[in-house]
Amino acid sequence: MEKFLIVGLGNPGILYKNTRHNLGFKVVKRLAKKHKLEFKNEKKFKAKVARGEILGFDVYLILPQTYMNESGQAVIKVKNYLNIDLKNILIVADDADIPFEEFRIKDDSSAAGHRGLQNIEMHLKTKGYARLRVGIGREKKELKAYVLDRFTNEEKEKLPQIEEKGAAFIELWMQEGVKIAANRANVRLKKSKEEKHDS
Repeated sequence: MEKFLIVGLGNPGILYKNTRHNLGFKVVKRLAKKHKLEFKNEKKFKAKVARGEILGFDVYLILPQTYMNESGQAVIKVKNYLNIDLKNILIVADDADIPFEEFRIKDDSSAAGHRGLQNIEMHLKTKGYARLRVGIGREKKELKAYVLDRFTNEEKEKLPQIEEKGAAFIELWMQEGVKIAANRANVRLKKSKEEKHDS
């Protein structure tokens, strides 16, 4: 059975639980819930790990329990221990340069300043892995403060749908590969008339 490693990025602990930077955690948790998989804390991997069969594949879901900028430690430990092929690794991360509610799936692309992705590249010694970027938008405020801030009430109402779509895109990536998944996921949403007027 083909093995896959799906990694959700975020910061551990109650302080960061509902911050924008933890959207990667949320999407991967939704995938686990959808397939009735439970996370267990695995100290040897520095991560919470859920394992099970998804769509006929042997899938490992991990949530690194280091801080965001050290996420690569968990990724390389699990990859090496399970001998998972690089092409079967997907990292799910928030992205402030992508509008809220939008997604981008790519492989072999830049970390674009994302500390978690940068650290993963350092440990894997390559950027040649797939990543699902989940948009959080960007307000006119300092980036670090924005990503560590909590979602607005309006954003919270949309989170379940975003998490479901993210989980579906992960499934599509496993079944059909990055190109077909990207064709479905990398879509710009049309602005409402009010938003167009404001901009």
